[in-house]
Amino acid sequence: MTPLPDWRPHALDGALLWFHPRTGTHLRIDSPGTRHLRRRAPRLVLFGITNACNLTCGFCSRDRAARSDWTPDSAFDVLCGLARAGTLEVAFGGGEPLAFRGFDTLVERLATETPLAVHLTTNGTLLSDERLARLAPHLGEVRVSLYEDNAWEETVQRLARAGATFGVNVLATPERLGVLPAMLRRLRDLGCRDVALLRYVGPDARLHLNARDEARLTQAVAASPLRTRLSVCFGDALVEVPRLFEGDCGAGLDFVTLTSQRELKACSFQARGIPIASAQDVLAAWAQRPDTLASAAPLRGCARAGAPPAASLTPGVRVWQGYSGNNSGDCLLVGRFESAQQASDLVDALALPLGSNPRGYPEPWLRLLEAEGIHVTEDETPPEALFSVGQTVMLYTDMTLNDDFPSLRRLVWKRGGREVHSSIHGHGQTSLAVGFTASSERALEALEVQLAAEDVGDFATESSASVLFGVVPFSIATDHSEALLPRVEWLKALAERHDARLAAELVDAPDAALLPLRLAIQRQPEGPERLWLKFKGEDSATRFGKNLRGDFRVAGQHILVEAPHIGARLGQLALKHGGTARLLTSHRIEVAAFFWNTKRETAELTSLLRPYLKPEDQLTATAGAKRVTLAVETLEPLRVLPALIELGTLVGEKPWVRLGAANPLAESLRRIRRELLLSKGR
Repeated sequence: MTPLPDWRPHALDGALLWFHPRTGTHLRIDSPGTRHLRRRAPRLVLFGITNACNLTCGFCSRDRAARSDWTPDSAFDVLCGLARAGTLEVAFGGGEPLAFRGFDTLVERLATETPLAVHLTTNGTLLSDERLARLAPHLGEVRVSLYEDNAWEETVQRLARAGATFGVNVLATPERLGVLPAMLRRLRDLGCRDVALLRYVGPDARLHLNARDEARLTQAVAASPLRTRLSVCFGDALVEVPRLFEGDCGAGLDFVTLTSQRELKACSFQARGIPIASAQDVLAAWAQRPDTLASAAPLRGCARAGAPPAASLTPGVRVWQGYSGNNSGDCLLVGRFESAQQASDLVDALALPLGSNPRGYPEPWLRLLEAEGIHVTEDETPPEALFSVGQTVMLYTDMTLNDDFPSLRRLVWKRGGREVHSSIHGHGQTSLAVGFTASSERALEALEVQLAAEDVGDFATESSASVLFGVVPFSIATDHSEALLPRVEWLKALAERHDARLAAELVDAPDAALLPLRLAIQRQPEGPERLWLKFKGEDSATRFGKNLRGDFRVAGQHILVEAPHIGARLGQLALKHGGTARLLTSHRIEVAAFFWNTKRETAELTSLLRPYLKPEDQLTATAGAKRVTLAVETLEPLRVLPALIELGTLVGEKPWVRLGAANPLAESLRRIRRELLLSKGR
């Protein structure tokens, strides 16, 4: 066959695909002359290059210089090797890929030194006009993830003005179906020409579509004023929507996912990955472990579960045009116990190889949770990492969209722990905040020297307390053997060699260069403990609040309790009654309210809130497209939380509210400091 100018050939199983990188045009040939062909590489790589993110949310602090296991050079080497083997496209996601240091240079190198078509999925908040002008010549397509609070209209307008090839990703949920037709019309008016509808994959029943919802979605697609397509996760749902191909989604065969921790997965919904360090590792795992990569994701909504195999296509030529995109997040839990023994006992009770049953919890876990009276939903997935350090138990899963282990959260509370940090579909730079105390100043100095020599993070000593603090990005290693769990085990062994005590917490850490400032902040007086409870509805919160005593406030679906010390029993009861519980130990609390699709101006909302505030409260107001965020840093959240809820009632708009530490890293370091000093009897 005569080569086509500027086109790349890609062998499929029994067919030949020609791909035009600049236009996204695909030409597939199925004929007797192609029956002998077999795949040599995945067609597409979805690359979650970082967990870091930058959003314009008032409550969120992100690190623009967040690191991952990848460097621009190592990522280039792997992708260059895959391109030589026949891979056609790479779609960067995360996290927020624009927050990855050196990303622009990496994109330029890939576009100029390899034949790959390079794409980007972004929330748009870091995509300025100048940066877009710099990246656009090297990108095939930009896809914008549409959230309620990321000023997506501004990003769409910017891309349209620049003449970029772009589209928008929309998660199709029952709640969004009512506004979807108007949203599609608005996107058309803004200059968007392509929308991808994503299917929710996860345990939250409220986000899944029923038969009536699917019928409404089918109608919306049919009536859409612009090109609208479905993600492969819809599988054989929405039968009236035409398909280019029938059968399997292609995860693990046609496309693969690379994670920020240098793992290969079939897709981002898979529970566990295969460690890789090079293009050869990727190709070997792709070729030699097809059964692992062909398994269904252990989550409700995966189209692969029970799907028929792809049917052989009849001879002919098929032509279509389109690029590919990427989206994901992480899920974690940090639980604190009164003693290190309690934390260790919980991990020991769950001690068995994680991922032994990727479709759900192992049988011993199910028996344990049943004995504890904890119901397990069918969609729960074991965390990728489960470990304890001192009085803290930590659970972590990378690249998922949902809460993978809600029953384990209940187990932490029931066993006497208290949840001090959590993230569901998070995009922060997850790092390990650590602290060491040693038997002598000399031992502590030797420990600091070795940590500096190994370059595992940023450290500083608080001399008045003889505590060495640090922030260890567990994604800084150059290979998988030095990812999270090996890094923790190395820190434990290092502490033991120097006769030191180690305490740690997973935390969404800001720039580690600010560590000395954080250490100064942590020496502020400790405030009372607060327990933030959130229920599904106001009635549930009101009923639960009727049995409370002491200093607390019920505000909408939220309850905030304040006391010198709050035990685990109250959080356990809240979870039992369908709520969530989070312990806040920070002196200053940030209470943030998001008013979405609001017709109110920022100045109006601010002026209405001011009478509720005191001079020492710090109010920050930010605005996006039809969204206003009011964030208040305060020493009195019991006063501010009801004020924000009442403001919503006053303007007739219900805000989404979140509470957290004004400085999450300082809060974590304070807890670590207290644990270490108490262990020394101080």
